[in-house]
Amino acid sequence: MQHTIHFSSIIAQIDVTPSNDGLPGAEFWQQVLGWLAWAGLAGSLASLLIGGAVWGLSHAGGQSMGASKGKMFALGGMAGAILVGLASTIVNTLSGIS
Repeated sequence: MQHTIHFSSIIAQIDVTPSNDGLPGAEFWQQVLGWLAWAGLAGSLASLLIGGAVWGLSHAGGQSMGASKGKMFALGGMAGAILVGLASTIVNTLSGIS
């Protein structure tokens, strides 16, 4: 007796197509995601501005440790803004929706 299960045949039977057509509360959740994106961009901007200021002032004052931390905050703000801006594209591309 052979008890081999072919997972490809099981997985091939599943069909998932995410859509918000007729989903109760879909508009609310879309609005919440918009708020989260706005908060992420606001935090990224704050990190970029504060980090840049700390970086510049510390560098001008000869404090290499402060300049290094300021640079990391500024670069973190840039990376955060890029990720927030590309988040929906990344998710849609990976799920094959777009």
